[in-house]
Amino acid sequence: MAISRSKKVTILDILTNNVATQKSVLFLTTRGAENTVDASTNQKFRKAAREKGLMIQMVKNSLLKRVFPQLPELSGQTYLAYMFDGARSDEVSVAKGVVDLVSKSFKVNFDFIGSVVVGEFYDKDQTVKLAKTPTKEESIAMIAGAINKIIARIAIGIKEVPASIARGVAEYSKTIK
Repeated sequence: MAISRSKKVTILDILTNNVATQKSVLFLTTRGAENTVDASTNQKFRKAAREKGLMIQMVKNSLLKRVFPQLPELSGQTYLAYMFDGARSDEVSVAKGVVDLVSKSFKVNFDFIGSVVVGEFYDKDQTVKLAKTPTKEESIAMIAGAINKIIARIAIGIKEVPASIARGVAEYSKTIK
């Protein structure tokens, strides 16, 4: 469906100022021109993505190529996924959210083209690997857990020294009687 020049200018403005400035943007496509996504599936997919804080938009391939020249040749319906809140955008969250969503519920409808992370294009395989990387929050939680475990072991070790001395004294006192 053709869109007017003014609408294209508006879309390009949004893509350039809001989307291209994010740290990570993911690109999806339908599996083939015959296998388009029906309205019901499209609505379910977008709703599930919104619940994860992601925005999904279908954009004309020619407009995407203007904003993201590093993309390979595009054909068919192309969907764009990015974070609603650009300040929360990081290198991993978009890939993690979309890969999880597609692999669980929409595998037959969508396939990954790749992603643009901090201006560099990652192909499908690299994007899937990126999705397996822990997010910033998950990394912080893992570090905090490791530190907490070390502190707990130190506390147990400190407590064990007097306890073992007490056990030794108790055993020695049994032998004296």
